[in-house]
Amino acid sequence: HTSVFDKIIVCSGSNHVPHVPQVEGDHLFEGDSCHSSQYRSAKPFQGKKVLLVGMGESGSDIAYSISKVAKSLQIMTRKGPGAVIARRKYGKVIDVDTTRAYHGLPKTFMKFEGLGSPLWHKLKTWIESLNNNEEDDALDVAMANVKFTKYHWMSRYGTKSENFIRAVTEHGATYKETNILEMGAKSVKMGNGSAYECDAIVWCSGFSTNFSFLPSEFRKLQYRNDLWKKTFHPTFGTSIAFVGFARPNVGSIPPIAELQARFTALALAERVSLPLSDEMESVMKIDREYEEWLFPWDYERVQSLCSYMETLMDWSRLLGCDIDLARLVRNPSIAGRVIFGPLIPAQFRLFGPGSDFDGSMEALTLADSIPFVQKQFLFSLMLAIGTLSNFGLADPPIGLFLS
Repeated sequence: HTSVFDKIIVCSGSNHVPHVPQVEGDHLFEGDSCHSSQYRSAKPFQGKKVLLVGMGESGSDIAYSISKVAKSLQIMTRKGPGAVIARRKYGKVIDVDTTRAYHGLPKTFMKFEGLGSPLWHKLKTWIESLNNNEEDDALDVAMANVKFTKYHWMSRYGTKSENFIRAVTEHGATYKETNILEMGAKSVKMGNGSAYECDAIVWCSGFSTNFSFLPSEFRKLQYRNDLWKKTFHPTFGTSIAFVGFARPNVGSIPPIAELQARFTALALAERVSLPLSDEMESVMKIDREYEEWLFPWDYERVQSLCSYMETLMDWSRLLGCDIDLARLVRNPSIAGRVIFGPLIPAQFRLFGPGSDFDGSMEALTLADSIPFVQKQFLFSLMLAIGTLSNFGLADPPIGLFLS
């Protein structure tokens, strides 16, 4: 059966085809081998020596699960686990920290080179620790005791699970940062000169995107290099759109995908217009250079990687649904939740096309927010940077003072 369409929207996702690296001697390995997408439970790994390769949330959770039943478990990554972010902090889900007040600070101020952190960030971390519970304190100790390269979330993708830390501290797993040089029948040789005898390997090595169902010119498409806002191709305009392929380093894909989908619907209905091809190419170059600066360790490998805050703000401006602060100040409670609450889709339904002000207000009221002492600190930081920006001494905060 063949059908003809005027427009195509591709929403097949980037986690489509399991990627398993090719390693010298991999055909010789006699043990069990599976990709994380095939993992269902730890039961098949009972009493075995297991090597887990890679990380991400799946890798971290699988490591913890297997560590409880395996004879031994070695966790291996090449460049570290990224920025490790606990799922919960001070009794709240960590998503409450993805606020305009924090993520809206200019990246030229927030981002720091290398692996250290500036004084303001150490102060923020200390203030957050004032709200720690016993579980938070225990995790902080565990994080300090496990040797892994520690990155700030501003420079790398986030691994929003601390479970691989628990696998090491609670169940005796080991962690190493190296690569695999060669595989034998029952062992693996590492780039650091060590070897590990194992009965099973779990590959948490990510996915490859498959566009084999599209014409040949799209099959090797790179989101960062070829698509305006990782959505539209300058040559093909609204004939084809890619929705859901922008992966933020922190935050989540669905809020961005919703804004992409809303803009795409308006573009296909000819209610908004795409920029001219030359303008799209110019913006793509600027975005590409910014992301390469922001994510020096990951931009080549993860083409879909983007900054959560900037991406949401870009789409909200394009849609015309950015915040009318003058209207919100009439309700200080909601204004506070917009600035100090998590960046949830309801914030982008307050104004503009497809808005539902009352429904969004209700959703924002139900959403949690960061503790009061953190609000005070971030508010002071916002004012200080806003003042400096007025004198040309800093970039202004984004997403806070729109009208």
